Amino acid sequence: LVSIGLLFSSPGLGADPVRLDPGGSGARQATSIKKKTAGVPATGLDGRIWCIHEARNGDMWFGSNGAGAYRYADGLLTHFTADHGLAGTHVRDIAEHKDGRVFVSTNTAVCLFDGERFRALEIHEAPTETAGWVLDPDDVWIVFDPGAGGPCRYDGTKLHRLKLPRSPAEGDFRKDYVGTGFEPEGLYSIHRDRRGHIWFGTAGAGLCRFDGKSIRWIYEESITTTPSGGSFGIRSIFEDRHGDFWICNTRQRFKIASDDVMAVGAQFLDYTVKEGLPNAAENKAPNFDFFNAVVEGPSGSLWMSCGSEGVLRFDGKEVKKFPVGDSAYACELHCDRSGRIWVGTLEQGAYTLTEDEGARRFMGPKR
Repeated sequence: LVSIGLLFSSPGLGADPVRLDPGGSGARQATSIKKKTAGVPATGLDGRIWCIHEARNGDMWFGSNGAGAYRYADGLLTHFTADHGLAGTHVRDIAEHKDGRVFVSTNTAVCLFDGERFRALEIHEAPTETAGWVLDPDDVWIVFDPGAGGPCRYDGTKLHRLKLPRSPAEGDFRKDYVGTGFEPEGLYSIHRDRRGHIWFGTAGAGLCRFDGKSIRWIYEESITTTPSGGSFGIRSIFEDRHGDFWICNTRQRFKIASDDVMAVGAQFLDYTVKEGLPNAAENKAPNFDFFNAVVEGPSGSLWMSCGSEGVLRFDGKEVKKFPVGDSAYACELHCDRSGRIWVGTLEQGAYTLTEDEGARRFMGPKR
């Protein structure tokens, strides 16, 4: 960061381009020369856009489920594949270091873009469940191999893959879902909240929060089990400007208790369940749905991607539905710095979405 197995989590001119030193130390070197790239020019995006990321310099990055990565910058669209160092073609997450380095996680590796090419990073596996857990605001957290392992944390030098501790709810999940092909604590999604704490959504064990001191869990069957009985997993976590957390579906939101009321050593978080969207309390209610991603617009409205139902917008009072393309399956969302909403779909590429114009397909560079 999502509902067909695994999904996750404004173009414009930004700061002067930078180049990383060739030794890989990560030092930034200011440069006034034009951006170089080893990618190839593209006239449009692949249809399967699972990830969208806006870089600090204004570049827009798109991750495809099968065709690699794209960058839209200065009016030009560039396509990156294995020919340009990108290991794997199925992109699962895109993240960025504070110094502008972009990370693309594929089905094969986590790759670092140095301004010209990608290179796969060595993954340092944590030996135990307690090893490697550090909360540093400068670290990059990224999903790799979703559903099969824990989160990856880049500390500026090394990429660490951590092990999530066993959820207290794992036994219940294994009892209900015998013979699944994934680990209950396998990672699906990551969210950094307004306090800088990191949240992790799993395939079947609920979600947990790392606050720098401990990891505590939430497990509610209503947020992980669909009305048909399947396990949706925790594919989306979002904290709104009021401090409420929206998790997986529109029926409810969660208010997390302050730290001082939680018992020392407790494995579960204390929280209160609140009403979610209006008219979403029942399975067949008009506004009940599971969502793959949530973003907040400049006015505070929440936008939720709900698969073949398109995108929902909630302004705090009313819900409005926006169809996307030809009944496209909306999975990824991003709100850029101009307030424009971007939508990634499973089969019809990327769209931009505004209140007045609805969804319009992103066609790439003007011809």
